[in-house]
Amino acid sequence: MDSTILNNRYRLGELLGAGGMALVYRAQDTLLDRPVAIKMLREPYASDPNFRERFLNEARTAARLDHPNIVHIYDVSAHQPDAQQEQPYIVMEVVNGQDLKTLIRQQAPLRLPQALEFARQICAAVGVAHRAGLVHCDLKPQNVLVTQGGQIKITDFGIARAFQKDSDDANAERVIWGSPHYIAPEQVQGQAPTPASDVYSIGIILYEMLTGVPPFHAEDPNELVLKHLREEPTPMTSFNPRVPPRLEWLVRKVLAKEPAARYRNAEQFGMAIEAYRQSADEGTTPLQAVAAPTGAPLNRERIAAPGSPEATPLNPTPAQSVTPPMAPPLPPRPQPQSAPAAPSTIQETAESDQPDWLLWLLWIVAAAAVLGLIPLMWRVYRTYTTPAVLTAPAIATITPTVEATTQIVTVPNLINLSASEAQRLLQSYNLSLAVTAERETTEALPGTILEQDPRAGTRIPSGSVVNITVAQGAAFLLPDLVGYQHEVISRDIEAQGLLIVTEETWSTEPRGKILAQQPAPNTQIRAGATITLTLSGGVEQPIPLQVNLNNLIILEEARVPQTTMRPGNTLPVTLRWRALQPTGQRYTVFVHLLSPEMNLVTQHDSEPLNGLSPTNSWLTGEIIVDPHQLTIPAGTPAGTYQIRVGLYAENARLQVIDPGAAQVIDNSILITQLEISP
Repeated sequence: MDSTILNNRYRLGELLGAGGMALVYRAQDTLLDRPVAIKMLREPYASDPNFRERFLNEARTAARLDHPNIVHIYDVSAHQPDAQQEQPYIVMEVVNGQDLKTLIRQQAPLRLPQALEFARQICAAVGVAHRAGLVHCDLKPQNVLVTQGGQIKITDFGIARAFQKDSDDANAERVIWGSPHYIAPEQVQGQAPTPASDVYSIGIILYEMLTGVPPFHAEDPNELVLKHLREEPTPMTSFNPRVPPRLEWLVRKVLAKEPAARYRNAEQFGMAIEAYRQSADEGTTPLQAVAAPTGAPLNRERIAAPGSPEATPLNPTPAQSVTPPMAPPLPPRPQPQSAPAAPSTIQETAESDQPDWLLWLLWIVAAAAVLGLIPLMWRVYRTYTTPAVLTAPAIATITPTVEATTQIVTVPNLINLSASEAQRLLQSYNLSLAVTAERETTEALPGTILEQDPRAGTRIPSGSVVNITVAQGAAFLLPDLVGYQHEVISRDIEAQGLLIVTEETWSTEPRGKILAQQPAPNTQIRAGATITLTLSGGVEQPIPLQVNLNNLIILEEARVPQTTMRPGNTLPVTLRWRALQPTGQRYTVFVHLLSPEMNLVTQHDSEPLNGLSPTNSWLTGEIIVDPHQLTIPAGTPAGTYQIRVGLYAENARLQVIDPGAAQVIDNSILITQLEISP
């Protein structure tokens, strides 16, 4: 397909993705000279009129939607190879990024501001479709693309329908559309989807962003859709305790079983999300104190969820204000009794001449208190002026205690999950997975987890292994995966119930390209098996060598950051040596550039670290990172050259007794090939 040109305009390139109905290729629009994505219907669906019509309906539907959060449709046409049945295709913009499902698998749970922003953008895009009278019907993280700048792009309006037309047509065909994990309850029952159905799906996507898992899960699709109808979702705080209660309430509202209990369309849901974000921001600012009116009682108002019957306005309008009840009348204050008649002048003079015994009594008490303080003050004075005699404390033997720093985690429930899903879930708990047994059963799908040890809820140290027993499936032949991009086929591999282990190595191939696989192609395997894929890590990865030089030194690896150079350029070459034992002799490192005819073009010879770390100073087990620079001579012809290294002393090269992963000729170790362009 790489050399195929559609309608003399679109040159197909690499495969970007594969779905159940279509394949997506990267392509080049030769007329407008721009990169595009081509979505082409698979065979045998291309020959089915119903599938063809549904596929073309995707283009007609999405092409009418113009929004920055919706993938733009440029063109729609059909390709007819060799007079066969024509294959319809859609030309779309290329989105540089990844789908939201991949992002959730890598980073779940997402940060709260990030998840809310993604949900807001999804609502904005789907809201445009709702205003145009269209329902997406199949919203899921796989159909939500995230650019490198964090912008959302909604794609795959392949089963979107004009809901208004369907609802008006009493004879319209009732077909269940959607993906089982994200389908609304009314769609499960075969009812016509409405904008509230998309709101339900967006709620599940937001739930998954905040927890890492959908609210309902079952390997059997029939059992899964029944959960949408009958079960309530597990509270998000069970998976992510940082989810605020108000946000929990908001998500539960849009996951209501009845469409009327949700927001009517995505635009309303987006407004609710934005209102929540603003209120959350306002909640972080201090509130100013408001003085209550004099005589007004303190009004402690209840705060309920927005829209609930218990909700009351915090700041009532004048029409809503409540006049405080009048306070009950206070009892009359007792009036002072009438003063007696003033005594005669003779009586007043007589009373004033008598001594004030109360005053004298107070003076006596004060004097006694002062005298009582004198002994206390004297003791304090003696205490501070007498030198202290220190007694040496007894020396006790202290037994140090070591505190355990290992984190303890709770084992999650893995039953009924696929092995790949369980592996990702355990990684978030810093636990690992091991498939220890398989069992034939007709009660679960192949690859589904039947038992786990330790059981869910057990407290174990982080880093521990959880052993699982999976349902055994029918044996099948492992296809040849070499040459594909890992991100393109990983989803299909996991769908077979296989566990994937990846390792990167140095390669000039594009990063992520599969270079090798284990087991080999056409090996018979079953669901639950583990396959190891060797991926290209690009030239930034070290080149593994493991060359043994006379049981004295190991050349472990080399780093060559570029494999294409021009004459006059300088190429850095970094070698990593490991001493097996003391050498007792100084060796010189040579770095040679050899022509295609194996002639020496240029070289760089020096002791390790330019003489700062001679080999006779190396200790057993010591690691030496040794940088060199190789300058390409001016006028060097274009071609493929070799970079070779080794050690020598007194014109004799140190013998290579084990080449490891390298090619060795005459004790000269091949590092890599170098392309020199004019």
